[in-house]
Amino acid sequence: MKLLLNSVLSIALAAGVTLCLPAAAQDSLLDSSSTKLPIIRSTVLPADEAFSMNAIIEAPDTLVLYWEIKEGYYLYRKSISASDTHGNSITIGELPTGAVHSDEFFGEVKVYFDRLLHRFPLTSLAMENNKVAFTLQYQGCAEDLYCYPMQKREIELTLPE
Repeated sequence: MKLLLNSVLSIALAAGVTLCLPAAAQDSLLDSSSTKLPIIRSTVLPADEAFSMNAIIEAPDTLVLYWEIKEGYYLYRKSISASDTHGNSITIGELPTGAVHSDEFFGEVKVYFDRLLHRFPLTSLAMENNKVAFTLQYQGCAEDLYCYPMQKREIELTLPE
């Protein structure tokens, strides 16, 4: 097994391909008597840490979505969407432009680094019992390491009285 992994890694490194291996696989390749392949350990944060997201009601008619994005991570602009409790798409308004980024999977895309703050009218959401509820979807990546699956967050907020 170790010989097969070393062969795969040698070919990948020679071709300039970056491989991300689980820690257990990396540990099995680390051998103090071997200096053939340098293994670089990389950790990828859980999605909730990489893309810390909050939703707040800022004013009687305005909802704010706010992401703190860790250094080395980014969110795809095109992946941010919302749906009501029945799964119907809801309009959250025009998102900020974002930065152009050359993504190895999707080519030239618009992304957000560092933070994203987006305001939209509460009138986009159905209100029931002084509450709004919706599902927020978004996706991002750890640069040059890993792209997360689509994240879904159920948001429920109580309106100010």
